[in-house]
Amino acid sequence: MQEQIFDSIREVNNCLGNYYKENIYQCALVTEFQLNGYIVQSEVTVPIIYKGVYVGFERADIVIYKDSIIQYVLELKSQNTRISLKEVNQLRKYLLNLGCEKGILVNFYDKLEIYVVDALNHKKIVCDNS
Repeated sequence: MQEQIFDSIREVNNCLGNYYKENIYQCALVTEFQLNGYIVQSEVTVPIIYKGVYVGFERADIVIYKDSIIQYVLELKSQNTRISLKEVNQLRKYLLNLGCEKGILVNFYDKLEIYVVDALNHKKIVCDNS
């Protein structure tokens, strides 16, 4: 599944090119995933719980499901700086709060960056600068 997700990301990047806003890439990627038969949602509410009390929420850009279970959370960026620990930690928070093990962080800006983050081990698994 992960390679097919990478293929979809690359397809969007190849078709659109550089320098669009994040929401353009998000809509295109949701469309690409749906065309390939994935069950996805965008702007998924991520509840924040403190000592058993709901204190607010954040939003994950794209969530991919399989058999009604979250398989991947995608966080998209279109920024002129490389992915940093700040963005990785943002994705890790989403993973932990949604109970998902793996997420993909993508920066579409100038040179495509793709990182796969494992929530349990808190490390980058893949860095793809294609």
